[in-house]
Amino acid sequence: MSMSPETVFEFELFQHTIDVTSSVVTQWFLMAVIIVLVLVLTRNLKRVPDKKQSILEMIVTGIDGLVVANMGKEYRRFFVPYIGGMAVYLAFLNTSGLIGIEPATKDINVTLTFALLTFLIVNINSIRVCGIGGFLKEFVSPYPPMLPLNLIEKLTVPFSLCLRLFCNMLVGAMVIELVYEGMGHFAFIAPIPLHFFFDVFDGLIQVFVFMMLTMVYTKIAASHAH
Repeated sequence: MSMSPETVFEFELFQHTIDVTSSVVTQWFLMAVIIVLVLVLTRNLKRVPDKKQSILEMIVTGIDGLVVANMGKEYRRFFVPYIGGMAVYLAFLNTSGLIGIEPATKDINVTLTFALLTFLIVNINSIRVCGIGGFLKEFVSPYPPMLPLNLIEKLTVPFSLCLRLFCNMLVGAMVIELVYEGMGHFAFIAPIPLHFFFDVFDGLIQVFVFMMLTMVYTKIAASHAH
């Protein structure tokens, strides 16, 4: 059992060999699936919604309410699309084990990318709200000797987001793989409850936790700088 994703193929670019791993291919595949679903599900939207449109509107309304409740109406314009898009994408990545595809989020490179993106958004929003002066002042608040601790606090945000998602998804994938290897001919029955717990229950909880932490970190960083 390897913790590193397998290399599916490789190519040369500027005399450098670039490996394309299974987690990258999984992301490409799921992005294509999401794009197709969005195009299909959003066709012929009606003023009086049918069942399909009602479900879509409930999801959008729920995400909008979550952002407004945790961040305020002023964050609605950018964060509703961002949080909603991230939630849908992570949900597909985390639950891909249901169709026999190992979750791409068991690859630390994938979770680190999500964490760094959130880290950038948190700090860019802090600069936008408080200006560069207010942002820099936060590093020496309340006293200049606090600079090292404030820097450490800033840098722990992406690492905590990355490791929380990575460790949960990796452990689930490893447990399910061990059960498949150990159950032999009965492996088609035994992992069903495990798939439900690790892929659906734990996978969707991790999506919600990542969403909430992204909103909380963004709001707190802007409030502290202000």
